[in-house]
Amino acid sequence: MTISDKLVQQLQQHLGNDNTDALVAGIMEGTAPSGEVSLQGMNLLSSMYAILKDVSITYAEYESQLEEFVEMRLQMEKLNSSTHAVLDGLGQGIVFFDSQGICSDIYSKSCLAILESQPSERHIGEVLGLDDNDRKQMQSLIDIVFQDQSTAIPFDELMQLAPHRYVHSGGNIIEINYRPMHDPSGKLTGILLVANDISKEEAAKEEIRLKEARIVRMLRIAKDKMAFVGYLRQIENVLLAPTVKSQKEDFARNLHTIKGMSKFFHLDAITSILHELENVMKAQETVCVEEMRSVCRDAIAALFDEAKGYGREIWGNNFEIQEDVVILPVSYATEFGKELREQGAQGIAFSYFQKIVSQPVRDLLIPFETQLSYFAVMTEKKINITMPASGEIRVFPTVYKEFFESLVHIARNIVDHASEPEETRLKAGKSPELNVKMDVSYGSFKNTMILTIEDDGKGIDIEKLRKKINATGENEEALLQHIFDPKISTRDSVSEESGRGIGLNAVKAAVEKLDGSINVASKFGKGSVFTLSLPIIWEPR
Repeated sequence: MTISDKLVQQLQQHLGNDNTDALVAGIMEGTAPSGEVSLQGMNLLSSMYAILKDVSITYAEYESQLEEFVEMRLQMEKLNSSTHAVLDGLGQGIVFFDSQGICSDIYSKSCLAILESQPSERHIGEVLGLDDNDRKQMQSLIDIVFQDQSTAIPFDELMQLAPHRYVHSGGNIIEINYRPMHDPSGKLTGILLVANDISKEEAAKEEIRLKEARIVRMLRIAKDKMAFVGYLRQIENVLLAPTVKSQKEDFARNLHTIKGMSKFFHLDAITSILHELENVMKAQETVCVEEMRSVCRDAIAALFDEAKGYGREIWGNNFEIQEDVVILPVSYATEFGKELREQGAQGIAFSYFQKIVSQPVRDLLIPFETQLSYFAVMTEKKINITMPASGEIRVFPTVYKEFFESLVHIARNIVDHASEPEETRLKAGKSPELNVKMDVSYGSFKNTMILTIEDDGKGIDIEKLRKKINATGENEEALLQHIFDPKISTRDSVSEESGRGIGLNAVKAAVEKLDGSINVASKFGKGSVFTLSLPIIWEPR
């Protein structure tokens, strides 16, 4: 409709005359019917005046509304500008997206660096660098969040399924969090994504972790010099010697023991390499021991030198030469004892070894106590340890060194298998923490020592063990002894520390090397007792 048409329509309304078009045309052309010009012209002018008045009022109203609109627009621009300024000042990547996953044009400039893109009008999955499949999954999750707001699952729990890390091309660590945006009625209208570059914080945490690890490492090494030197000797003999005549099973046991001690001394790099070696040996039945040693020799050699450096920091440059010092080097003490025997002073030689060279078994169990505590702390489990009350029983330490080192596997086994949740223990009438008690006593005629390690944990599931080894016909006592067999473990999965069925077999091998015996008794739900019987040997080996 043209302006002229609108004016004619206004005249029709004012004049009430259907022939307004002809009237207006006649007046404009000066050909109105005789006698009507004056009256109708006046009416027309009056109507036109009224129309112009209405138009003037309308324009005035429009102008006022236009000014309000312009002012509102300016305020919105100021608000948007302020919003952007606030968002940019936070130093975070901030963007809003709707139920379709489309990002709004309001976002922080930090998105350009943190999320490496301009998110406006793009799908959030694209902004986060997701592939097509992950993007579809992200949209499905968004659909659930928006469409089913009556769900019993809270927003935060649902959004746990969304990506919480952005893979930055520069290697920065970007953490992603999500917040719901609601209107006054409580309806979800959008989702706020907040991206934080936590690289500095993570680097600081890692630095603190490494410092703490170093402190723990140095304390553990300093606490037991003999065990640490023995550990270094094992690495030299098993992994770094030019040649080793060793069967695969023996090598696997030695490897597992060294790995356990590496973990104990907080030498994580060595632990990791040995763990990978075990994986390869498990996967390849026909693997060559010498080939395995050659693969890791260079890396282990470098880490071995680093480990020796820790010892030098504590005891000086020649600490590894003075490995077994009581009052004087054991080699000197041994030679002197042999001289006494060669001179026929058997009784004096025995008394010399027993009173001067020997050490209480209780003291030799200190590393085992430390390992138990360490494994418990690392797995966030509570444990109460009772050491032997008496230090009466003494032995020649170098003879039993390998045996006491192997006990690390029993420590690992107890923490892994005997521990129970606190609620379970309380329901069973037990104390909240796992109790482990060690005791040592003489056997018959004082020619053997009996070491018992007892816990009040959950015990061994005999039926699970029976299925594991597919044994039938054996009584319970005989069946339990299979936990010392090679490659027997009741764990369902392999961790870096245990689950390969090597640990307890290594203990058995160390015991039998001394012509001793090992036995386990257990009641499911009550606990287990390891009984180790070893001859008391005074002849240096």
